[in-house]
Amino acid sequence: MAIGIKDVAARAGVSTATVSHVLNGNRPTRPTTRQRVLQAANALGYAQNQAARNLAVGRSSLFGLVISDIRNPFFPEISAAFQDQALLHDMDAVVLNTNYDDHRMLNSVKRLIGLQVAGVAVLTSEIDPAVTALLEEREIAAVYLDLGKVDRLVANISIDYEHGIAEALEYLGQLGHRRIAYIGGPPHLLSARRRKQAFLDSMRATGLEAGHAIDADFGVKGGYFACSKLLAASTESVPTAIVAANDLTAIGVLHRAHDGNLRVPEDLSVIGFDDILMAEFTQPALTTVAVPRSEIGRTAFQALWSMLGEPGGEPGAAGREFRLGTRLIKRQSALPPRTPPEERDASDQS
Repeated sequence: MAIGIKDVAARAGVSTATVSHVLNGNRPTRPTTRQRVLQAANALGYAQNQAARNLAVGRSSLFGLVISDIRNPFFPEISAAFQDQALLHDMDAVVLNTNYDDHRMLNSVKRLIGLQVAGVAVLTSEIDPAVTALLEEREIAAVYLDLGKVDRLVANISIDYEHGIAEALEYLGQLGHRRIAYIGGPPHLLSARRRKQAFLDSMRATGLEAGHAIDADFGVKGGYFACSKLLAASTESVPTAIVAANDLTAIGVLHRAHDGNLRVPEDLSVIGFDDILMAEFTQPALTTVAVPRSEIGRTAFQALWSMLGEPGGEPGAAGREFRLGTRLIKRQSALPPRTPPEERDASDQS
């Protein structure tokens, strides 16, 4: 027979109301009582009825998390941190993957609405306006990544791409690089446009030569072929350093340099962006701009939690803007540029 709340109450020696308060967290109880109830529930193998719990606390215990690509190393840490926070707050998280498809994104959000989630974190590279409109219409708390909008039940997480790009270019400039190129992401993505514009603005601000900036696909293959285009330029235009919009693109650059018998960093310096786990284990280890992915996941959960308020309370709190910083991680893929033979000859003669 299924174990019920009455069985837990009998074993713990408390009322069914006390068991409900402990399991649902909707009223403070003494620590000793709480421990006795939890031990009884664990000993009996009691599994809480989520529908009943939702009725007790006055809202769903589910949050939704929508990400672009579960295979992209950028997202696992975000998802893990979000789910960890959910467990700490006696919530559950449903993670869905859009594969960069707007139609699939909209369907994912509709599925989450069907599951009666209390809030949704949409941490994708691009956000379909139909998604924001749907969540606003249903009055479901939502937090977005780089949406640029804050409202009632709408929060936003903004990444300081500009600081990261500027720090990378300042570092390359200090090393002596002047011909610096940039490989970006798909131009229809806001984050890609922001990173590219940050590169162009920082190049001007630091007084470096106007760097060649080309778009790619945020992937390894895109980085490989974009690097081929840059290396095919005339000798005086070939970059001595490449800044990539993300680490997957930078890894593509490393592969193309290897295939072209170029040594990194002796012949070509490379800097990535994101600091995904594998960046530390490339050959050479990748210098990159770190994005606080675990903090993104934690912040997304806390944004939803704060907008909903305490269980049983009134929702509708105003959303907030959360700005997260970036920092340059110096490893082994960047060195001062080699002196061209003609410059070495001229120096020897003088």
